Amino acid sequence: MKFSAMVKRFSGASKNTTRGHASDEIPNLDLLRAVAVLLVLLSHLVSYFDYGEIGRWKLNGVGAVGVYFFFVHTCFVLMLSLERQWKGQGALQLFGAFMIRRIFRIYPLSIAAVLFVVAFRLPQAQLSIRHFSALSPNLPTITSNLLLVQGAGRSVLGVMWSLPYEMAMYWFLPWLFLWLYLDKSLWRISLVWLLSVLAALVFLVHWGWPTQDYFVPYIPCFLSGVVGYQLWRIHPGRVPGIIWPAVVIGVIPLFIYQQSLLADYRLKAWLVCLLLGLAIPCFAQLTHPWLRKPAHLIAKYSYGVYLTHCFCMWICLERWHGVVPRIVRLGLFPVLLAGLPLIFYHLLEEPLILVGRRVSSRFEEVTAHNRICRTVLIGHLPANLAAQSK
Repeated sequence: MKFSAMVKRFSGASKNTTRGHASDEIPNLDLLRAVAVLLVLLSHLVSYFDYGEIGRWKLNGVGAVGVYFFFVHTCFVLMLSLERQWKGQGALQLFGAFMIRRIFRIYPLSIAAVLFVVAFRLPQAQLSIRHFSALSPNLPTITSNLLLVQGAGRSVLGVMWSLPYEMAMYWFLPWLFLWLYLDKSLWRISLVWLLSVLAALVFLVHWGWPTQDYFVPYIPCFLSGVVGYQLWRIHPGRVPGIIWPAVVIGVIPLFIYQQSLLADYRLKAWLVCLLLGLAIPCFAQLTHPWLRKPAHLIAKYSYGVYLTHCFCMWICLERWHGVVPRIVRLGLFPVLLAGLPLIFYHLLEEPLILVGRRVSSRFEEVTAHNRICRTVLIGHLPANLAAQSK
């Protein structure tokens, strides 16, 4: 066998990785992501205008629901991505290639956002009624934000609080994928999900049910997406896709309605995420263009919308209040809301996503080459030792 063919064999390049359900575009997941970012935007708007709570309905809680939707969506999509990337290579090779792609996907825009906020001293850390406030960052705070390792309440851009949790989950997903992929049964992921709930409960009880956010209580939310992925592999959806939007919207009241049975928001988050994860694989894909196209468009630019919408709110609703006519500000708001993510995606996100893919592919080739060299060396070692002994 030629050396180049051996590289392809060890790197898996010759294997057809196209699977019917591992598509880059899944309309139902596009809709879920689109709804998620719109809920975050809606939450901040109602909070800014002081409509956060009406009776038992905590309307500003829809933003948290949106973030939980992101958690479920992220893990589901990344398990599909790992399925496409896995070609029989070693675990470390898969892990390295996966992390390279995630770093080039998440960090460029978040770093740009942090530098922009810090450079211009923008008040983007916290939102209250008709007012945005800033965090006075020192060098350690700025560094932690750039690396996405900042603690709760230490984000110079408030919406970035969830990104360190996503980055933390990335460290576990490839190993979880390898453990689950060869066995389509549900007992493994069910066990992992239950253990994560138990660990989260122990953590919360030990720390007296803290109001501050930590990573551990959110693990069941992330794992709900993995539950959905595993079900997706077993039972393809048959329920008409047109019902899917109603299901996505229908789980929101379970979180925002205040009641005593599940008073703590983390318990409600686990319930909402699990129901959503269980529901995803039950539905056939949306086929209606009037839903598919806008959902795909919003989902495509959702990361930019997530990181820039508070700046759009601040500049149009607060900074220029009393300076620029109201009709102009209200007209400019949707323009900025759509325009900034569009610019950032095509100038920053998309080019570096492509760079990440190239770097990841190169990493796979190099590691496959090294693996082959070790295999050849070990294969010739007994013969060399035998020759030397003679």
